[in-house]
Amino acid sequence: MHELVCKSKEKRKKLSGRPQKLSYQDQILMTLEYLREYRTYFHVAHDYGISESNCL
Repeated sequence: MHELVCKSKEKRKKLSGRPQKLSYQDQILMTLEYLREYRTYFHVAHDYGISESNCL
């Protein structure tokens, strides 16, 4: 799954903008936790040390 995400992200890679706060592995894990446990974005973001708006 990680390889698929990396390949698709590299295809549409931006040249400018802020650097990502989470690695691709953490993004996948965060998404799976959200879908499995039905927790709010607030609680998921708190576990990863990011803001709720970055969790979207």
